[in-house]
Amino acid sequence: MGFVKGFLATSLIALCANTATADDNNQVNIWNWSYNIGEHTVKDFEKDTGLKTTYVEYDSNELQEARLLAGNTGFDAAIVVSYYVPRMAKSGALQKIDHSKIPNWVKQNKARLEKLASLDPNNDYAYPYIEISIGIGYNKQKVEEIFGKDYKVDSWDFLFDPKNSAKLKKCGIAIIDSPIEVISAVQHYLKKNPISENPKDFEEARKLLTDLARNTNYFQSNRYVTDLASGEICAAIGYSGDFIQGRHLAQHGKHKYDIEYVVPKEGSIIWFDSWTVPRGAKNYDNAMKWFNWLLEPKNAQKLSDEIGYVMPVDEAMANLSDELRQNDSILLSEEKLKTMYFMQPTPAKTTRITNKVWNAMKQDSAKDNEEAGSDWE
Repeated sequence: MGFVKGFLATSLIALCANTATADDNNQVNIWNWSYNIGEHTVKDFEKDTGLKTTYVEYDSNELQEARLLAGNTGFDAAIVVSYYVPRMAKSGALQKIDHSKIPNWVKQNKARLEKLASLDPNNDYAYPYIEISIGIGYNKQKVEEIFGKDYKVDSWDFLFDPKNSAKLKKCGIAIIDSPIEVISAVQHYLKKNPISENPKDFEEARKLLTDLARNTNYFQSNRYVTDLASGEICAAIGYSGDFIQGRHLAQHGKHKYDIEYVVPKEGSIIWFDSWTVPRGAKNYDNAMKWFNWLLEPKNAQKLSDEIGYVMPVDEAMANLSDELRQNDSILLSEEKLKTMYFMQPTPAKTTRITNKVWNAMKQDSAKDNEEAGSDWE
């Protein structure tokens, strides 16, 4: 789990950011998404490099984006989701990365670098830290109790078919509270454009999600990991590595449940959490040292195995634990990659549409068999 436990309030982030502004050549100030680091990663980095580290986590892309756009964050290295990078770079919120100061740059997976370069030409402003997909995680024992031992979870229909979700409601369903990501996955499943600016293109997704929401326990982006491991729920739509972390928790739990993760055969979405350098970084060279240290294959392998998200460093990928390497929904096979949609920057109009779809879905699902309203466009 993450190096910093729990979630940081806005005031705490602001306080930590302000204390991180001192210009100290032996200092590097790092801003990362919650639960995105190994328990000892930062300490190991400090031991190996002699640098002092201020490490802060955030749990809201919107909050982080606002601070980056405002400038003077006090951080030298910050994680930005890949589909936010073009907007952040264009706005001047980011500085270019000096590849020549990162000897391990050449050890990255070329295909992943090129994929990110489709959003950030020449990888000027960002590089892939971890690869993330959205799919289905489930408690194997509890699902077998409902569907039998021969049932195979390999399709979105496991959740999107109302007959199935009605059965799973008995043991609990959770969905991450992330409109653009979940709706993009649904649009991809429906073979519709995830970044369409036409509200009518999202009507089918709205109906599908409303049917599912009627049988869903809650929408929340962190709680499902522990609930799946403890048996409080039996199925969830969530992030790839989270389910690996859930598996580790379950193995040490009372019932030792088997937590499985699958990218459905119809495909899903992927993106990278990407390292960037915010405008005004005081310790630029030390940020390059942080990046280089993470790209050292032994460090990348250790970190990937611990957090369950693959760092696209070739040597590290080749030596991952069997748990990750043998799961083609985690270490995505070429066949799986062909089914995936690489998240693109979302137009403002699309964001407004998806937020309205999401809110309407929640409202409508709370009404027992009541017709959906017509004002969501």
